[in-house]
Amino acid sequence: MIQTSLRTLSIGLGIACLALSVTAAGTQDPKPVPLPSPTPSPDPGQEPPDPNSKARITWEHGTDNKAFGKVMQGDVLTHKFQLKSTGEADLIIRQAKPTCGCTLAQIACEQADGTMAPYVFGNPIPPGRKVEIGATLNTQGKRGHASSRINMVTNDPRGQISLGLEADVDPFFQMNPNVINFNQISSKDQVTDKVVISATRGERMKLTVVRDNIPQGLRVELVALDADAEGKASRFEVVATAGPGLIEGPLSATIPLRSDIVIPGSEKLPNGQLPTYDASLSIIAKVTGMISFTPGFVSVGLIKPGQSLSRTIRVNCYDQNFKLGDIPVEIQGRDTPAWEYSKCFSTSVRPVQGENAVDVEVRLNGLPDTLNGSFSGNLVIKVGHPEKPELRLPISGVCRGGSGGPTPTPGVTPPK
Repeated sequence: MIQTSLRTLSIGLGIACLALSVTAAGTQDPKPVPLPSPTPSPDPGQEPPDPNSKARITWEHGTDNKAFGKVMQGDVLTHKFQLKSTGEADLIIRQAKPTCGCTLAQIACEQADGTMAPYVFGNPIPPGRKVEIGATLNTQGKRGHASSRINMVTNDPRGQISLGLEADVDPFFQMNPNVINFNQISSKDQVTDKVVISATRGERMKLTVVRDNIPQGLRVELVALDADAEGKASRFEVVATAGPGLIEGPLSATIPLRSDIVIPGSEKLPNGQLPTYDASLSIIAKVTGMISFTPGFVSVGLIKPGQSLSRTIRVNCYDQNFKLGDIPVEIQGRDTPAWEYSKCFSTSVRPVQGENAVDVEVRLNGLPDTLNGSFSGNLVIKVGHPEKPELRLPISGVCRGGSGGPTPTPGVTPPK
């Protein structure tokens, strides 16, 4: 028998969830292979191992890592790690923690009568006794290389040991494209797009749309492209129709698509049903009303008295029956129409060529020397559309450098 050194498992790419479970005896004793040094760096919160300890934990060569090879996305993979207390003193396991932070269950160790029982951290394990760790690699939502480790802290003087699971995960579904992006649409528009979803290995199934949380104004329909007599298919078309009636603002919806194929090795859900393979379709859009504007404010930042600058607001109309023209614009106070600094601003409206839109330019012609601090008002754009008659955008800024005296800024009549 060849003795082996402890291997620190290098894990790349995705990390799957690990859960430890109690396992039963029934396998022959592994040929023990002692752990060599160095070992993985211990948790900073753990006490360093006693270099004089005679406890040892060992396993058969090559059994500290389980590679499942190619598996299907959603598969729940289980494995038993077989270890043994082989030192001259009792072995004590202080901690066994999956790297993904999943909830830790139990380890099983051999009793005096040869049966296996749940292990309590800190209890001594006499030399010659077996230790079993049941581990689960859950590949739900994983693609490519999925892996995880269990890091165990014991009183073996060589410190922490690491056990690992890994698999190469093929997606159960292929979806083209992965996302439907309607980009910018108005709340009264109606647009349609679709994706094709198929089983990677050609499995035939029934697929349903979970409609619990579909947003207002969004409809999703499913069409089987190669249905058989039972209504099962391997290829489906998902048709999404957005509008009319979408709520103004960003639209981001995730639509679950659920098959009738049960995931092998999975446990029942709280509702008593077994989980099935599923996919999800993301639908995104920026929904505007009949009138939109950007930016949503007028910020002049930090300025000096007498300094001039301009800001531009783009106003768009998506109503084909309403045309934007030379719309009225006013500078008002934040809480009242009158504002002492409104005379320091001027405005102009320019049509945007080829669009039902205008650019509203707000020009600051200079604030008086008497102002030393923050100021705020409102830009009021009287669009006149029935859905949104006017727009009120806050004006804000800070004026620094004023002397506080009565000397006016050249070219600007100080407000009274």
